Amino acid sequence: MSLSPNTATTGRTRVFRRVVLAMFAVGIVAPGFIGAEPARAETTLVSSTPADGEKVAVAPARITVVFNETVPSNSVVQAVCDQAPAPIGPAEFGADGISISVPVVGALPVGTCNVTYSIPQPDGKVATGVFSFEVLDPASIDPGDLTEADLTDGGNLLADPPPVSGPLGLARMVAYMALAALFGGAVLIVLVWPEGVDDGLVPRFFRISWFVGTISTFFVVVLTVAIESRISVTSALNPTEWFDLFDSLSGTAILARFFLVAASVGVMVRPERLLDPRTQAVSLAPLGIAVASLSLTRATAEFSLVGTVAGAFHGISVSLWFGGLALLLLAVLAGPGEEDLVHAVRGFTRLAPAFVTVAVVSGTLHLIQLDGGGFLSSRHGRLIVLKVIGVAGMVYLGMLMRQVVATRLGKAKALNAKMAFSLRRAVATEAAFGVFVFALSSWAVATLPANIEPAGTDRTNYAFVGERSGGAFDVQVKVTPAMVGLNAVRIDVHSPESGLTDLTVQFNPPTADTASVTLSVPLDGKGAARLPLKEGVPFGTAGLWTVIVSGNGPDGPLPSVTYTVSVMANDDNPDAAVLVSTTSPVGTAATVPMTALVPVGGSAPVGAATTTVPGIQPVTATVVP
Repeated sequence: MSLSPNTATTGRTRVFRRVVLAMFAVGIVAPGFIGAEPARAETTLVSSTPADGEKVAVAPARITVVFNETVPSNSVVQAVCDQAPAPIGPAEFGADGISISVPVVGALPVGTCNVTYSIPQPDGKVATGVFSFEVLDPASIDPGDLTEADLTDGGNLLADPPPVSGPLGLARMVAYMALAALFGGAVLIVLVWPEGVDDGLVPRFFRISWFVGTISTFFVVVLTVAIESRISVTSALNPTEWFDLFDSLSGTAILARFFLVAASVGVMVRPERLLDPRTQAVSLAPLGIAVASLSLTRATAEFSLVGTVAGAFHGISVSLWFGGLALLLLAVLAGPGEEDLVHAVRGFTRLAPAFVTVAVVSGTLHLIQLDGGGFLSSRHGRLIVLKVIGVAGMVYLGMLMRQVVATRLGKAKALNAKMAFSLRRAVATEAAFGVFVFALSSWAVATLPANIEPAGTDRTNYAFVGERSGGAFDVQVKVTPAMVGLNAVRIDVHSPESGLTDLTVQFNPPTADTASVTLSVPLDGKGAARLPLKEGVPFGTAGLWTVIVSGNGPDGPLPSVTYTVSVMANDDNPDAAVLVSTTSPVGTAATVPMTALVPVGGSAPVGAATTTVPGIQPVTATVVP
């Protein structure tokens, strides 16, 4: 069947009309497409320091935000903390063009901080957003409240408090009491009861006190070495393992105390040496020095003369008080006796108020030095409050005993059995409170006072905190202040656990005319190392620096980890770049060694052949996985 001419003509007309209409539409729309710019995505936040939702123990020194697109100079960053404007300075724009940093010029209050940003867009719109972080109250921080990043970085490295060991605590308590009995009993013999050297119970008292004191102090040494060196108790029995105690003043004091107690064997063998003017000082000096060394239990690099002296007086006065009670209980009041026993009881009750006064005053000074006004905010402070209750009980019972002695033994010429039994029961009760006080003292030593930093605390506010890489080579790099000039650096290694060698961190500049820097890191596995600001990495120019972490694992080379650090110009110190250029020749690479923190599960940093930069202070802290 064929189409008629009219039908064919109608079809062609219809197609022609469609083509003309399509061309007309293209002619209208095409100019708009030709003159239009490509569609542009809105500027969005890539990362921030502190991170969104992060809980920090220490307020940051600056707030940094990084975006996916270049930000104009009229961008705005604001912060509101605890419903009040935060004290921040003017915005500083990074050389990379995509980051903004605002310095925190005042103290941030405890609570939630909301950071808002406004970024003008090329189309005239404004991209806005908000993120939040929380500043925790340092007085009531629970490690469970902190974000994972906070446990190892940024504002505050939280280290575990001094180790708490049941056997160590028991050994410490027994050692304290035995040492107090030795020293306090010896002084009481010299001052008020010289006839005691001829009493058959006195040599027995000193033998028991010396044996118990020597053995318990020995176990304090062994258990301390086992805990601090992370070795078995059997290995810690070897005296060659004790040399690590000399690394700290407190460890040296523990070891010296053991030898001093052992050297006082003469008091046990011949108590009469206490009365001989030629041997009296030699007999009492080792015990007195051993008691005074208790004030060095918390000795740190930040030596406090007031705290140390107060601690020494406190230890001596408490020892004289408790040691006198122990001698009365086990020797003087063991039964009826002659007038010399009456003189001994009277003499102690006459001296006890002086011992109590010195103990209370020195203890108060020591408490202020360790805990300050926040003693109720720390476990140590709360234990001391309980200790004060125990001391108050001893003072009350002592006052009652002095009244009894004054009324019933004031003119007595001998000590009858009934009075000896009555006084012995009162002394035993007071001494029981003393045991309670020594138990709390031993427990308190294993806790952290409010004013004492944990060993290895790193409270550096790092401006740049890299993400953990994860995987077989799990590392994290932190840098501050991320500005031209010297910068502190920290690296945390979370894996591999061991077998890590040739660990290096290389900092490559954005331009070829600036020196690169390579850090040699002396870690052999899980742990951390830091380079302080005064010996830090010299950034010679602003811009995007590339940080490459590399190393070899047990099975060979590990995949390298790369970070990009935005280094800002140092407007506060414009000569920083000049100083760096004079110390780092252009076009050369500088290699800087780091100081290792003690690796987790290890006893000493690896890489002893690496020369440590002068002035670097080692930090012994735990890296929290």
